[in-house]
Amino acid sequence: MTALGDHHAEQVTSGHLTASVRAHESQVRSVLSKLVKAGLVMTSRGRNGFSSLSRPANKISLREIYKAVGAPPVFSIHDYPKEKTCRTSCTHKQAMAELLEDTQRAFETRLGQRMLSEIVAKARSYE
Repeated sequence: MTALGDHHAEQVTSGHLTASVRAHESQVRSVLSKLVKAGLVMTSRGRNGFSSLSRPANKISLREIYKAVGAPPVFSIHDYPKEKTCRTSCTHKQAMAELLEDTQRAFETRLGQRMLSEIVAKARSYE
């Protein structure tokens, strides 16, 4: 999304994006598909296919992107079984789950307050 924002109003190929993020082309296409489905990106198929943002970067929140690509939660809890003879083991996961749910909500709220244009500006300032 940063690369598309950096080249807003230009027709960026998936090959360019692949080289930019050093990922396999199928992975880039998969992510682009999710972004298109979320209405954040427009694509044109075919030999001269391209992608572009569906709206300006200052109108796309980082939360929208995060949700669109199906990113995992920021934190996760181990999935070891409870040790039934240990009070800590039996209560720790639930206590941590509640804390991490609050943390996830705060993280997503903050992402909703930040715009893609901020990340694009940082990329453009790189020398």
